[in-house]
Amino acid sequence: MPLYRWNSEDLEVIPSVTFQTEQLQERTDLQRLLRDQPQVLEEGLLVVAEEFSNWEESGRSIDLLALDQSGRLVVIELKRTQSGDHMELQSIRYAAMVANMTQEQVIDAHRSYLQRRGIDDDPAIRIDQHLSNISGLDSMIDTVSPRIILASAGFSKELTTSALWLNSNGLDVTCIKLQLYRTGTDLLLDASQVIPLPEAADYLVRVRDKEVEERRQRPSQPEATGGGDVFRDAIEDMPEDARHMLTRLYEWAVSLEDEKLVSLETRRGPRYTTLRPTLSFANARLGIIYKSPSQGSLELSETALNRYAPKTKARIEEISSLSSRNSRTFYELPDGLLEALTDAYREANGLSPVTAPD
Repeated sequence: MPLYRWNSEDLEVIPSVTFQTEQLQERTDLQRLLRDQPQVLEEGLLVVAEEFSNWEESGRSIDLLALDQSGRLVVIELKRTQSGDHMELQSIRYAAMVANMTQEQVIDAHRSYLQRRGIDDDPAIRIDQHLSNISGLDSMIDTVSPRIILASAGFSKELTTSALWLNSNGLDVTCIKLQLYRTGTDLLLDASQVIPLPEAADYLVRVRDKEVEERRQRPSQPEATGGGDVFRDAIEDMPEDARHMLTRLYEWAVSLEDEKLVSLETRRGPRYTTLRPTLSFANARLGIIYKSPSQGSLELSETALNRYAPKTKARIEEISSLSSRNSRTFYELPDGLLEALTDAYREANGLSPVTAPD
């Protein structure tokens, strides 16, 4: 469909152009701009990774990996061609490969992305804020059923037929046509959703969600409870090494609560359980304890340490080399780490540390 400029006398056609005639490339131009402004494709997207390729037996990469407003992973594939070049087949493969990523893996992917771009933000906090601000669900990432967004200058009949069939069978595929226009020195971009049609999208989503809910009964959000009793019960069936570590972390968190340094909250979702020692005056956490089906971990936040415990942070850096990372996940506990973190919580509460550095 042509674009028109409204003049007082008539309507003037603004000619369409192609990415090829404008010498624009997929990765260096189209992907770069949509990475920084994903709202062009859909409101509420948070880009988690670019050129994601953390596979063991494949050299393929996803153009952009994102989280949508509801916390679902979104595979985004981009093409500048008029046909789409079988991108639906690529995207299905990628969606299958990222399905059931763990919470830790999503955070690690976002950490690598931020580091490559030189962005000094904490990946776990960015994801928490994205989900909390939009859905009110802290750290709930749905990786079971990733969505797909295909953005291209055009789509072949075979591709659109495939996308419609996939949507009718429970997948979630969105096709967005990218059309360029040239007016003088200005280049204009029109991004139009063609599948599903916008006026039918809400209805189709409601029907699909109902069908999915009937087929798969599972909690849609993590259950939040005060204290650590639920977390303690959740780790009883863990493998011995993981149970030992998580028990130690649980007892450490309880000691912080006994000292009135934090309040404890447990969040239990379908795939992971977290114990969160939270500064009551700031609703912030210097660390979060994660329990996945097979292992435990402790995730530290450099952003929170910088803000609330900058003096004690130097000791933690010596123990964990945290200074070169935005955050750090520990699957084993180095000697002295929990003692240093206890003093960090004391510093955050305006108290003098009890443990002196070596």
